[in-house]
Amino acid sequence: MQYQHPIVRWSMPITIVVLFVMAFAPLRWTTWTNWFAAQVKVAIVPITHPLTIVVDTIVPSRIADPEASERELAITNELDRVRLELLQTRAENERLTRLVDQLSRGAAVTPEVDVSQVPRQRVSSLMGDLLLVRTGPVEGLTRGTVVVADAVQLLGRVARVEDRTATVLPITAKASQPILAVVLLNESGTQQVRTLLEPTGDGTLRGEVARSTGDDQWRVRVGQEVRLRDDQWPRHAQMLVVGRIERIERDEDQPLRQRIIVRPTTEDLRRVPEVIFRIPITGEPGGGRP
Repeated sequence: MQYQHPIVRWSMPITIVVLFVMAFAPLRWTTWTNWFAAQVKVAIVPITHPLTIVVDTIVPSRIADPEASERELAITNELDRVRLELLQTRAENERLTRLVDQLSRGAAVTPEVDVSQVPRQRVSSLMGDLLLVRTGPVEGLTRGTVVVADAVQLLGRVARVEDRTATVLPITAKASQPILAVVLLNESGTQQVRTLLEPTGDGTLRGEVARSTGDDQWRVRVGQEVRLRDDQWPRHAQMLVVGRIERIERDEDQPLRQRIIVRPTTEDLRRVPEVIFRIPITGEPGGGRP
């Protein structure tokens, strides 16, 4: 057995006894130990700061303070609620501003005819080619009432009116009747050419126009605007926008005529979020067949 000096042998028991006695000793008897504590801090503090940053990153402070966690959660929820209300208010303001602009432009189409423009939301579900629109009580809304989208885009006519809804048949629906329209050949619209447009079933309309005689001002081009000019529709609907020429095709059977494909300015008339009923105030009937 290895020999141990008595001091080494009794150092551990002596140390335990001394620490036990110091634990119950008055504080003034232990002030001399502050020097040792200061030396330990000098060695440990530079290491503890990076460790504290790591621990705070991994373990959020709110775990250590439940009351602070609840306050932070309440403030965060309130900020989210206020932000949501702000975004909703902005969206509603934009919608109302856009609607006022649409109603102003719609009234300018036929200023000589007093028309009541009634905006209504479309029901989200689709009914084939038909639109279902929420109405409620709307004075003057009847079968055949003209319906537009985006102020001046001709959408169609009302096919059926019920207590809370109205069914609208778009001009692009297969069941719709052909419509007479004019192609505006210049910016002012003084040069026009007539066409009879039929729905194709893919969201466009097709019609034929007389081929140009060589004069550029009478030439039909892609992008030209097409507007309604049909006596089967009421007077306040005349010159509403039907769409723009998307494509020009050659008609092999009639070389003196051109076939144009017209697409409405609103991409899909069945999916517009809001429509506008144009109801004449002068007593003019809705007009024509639906």
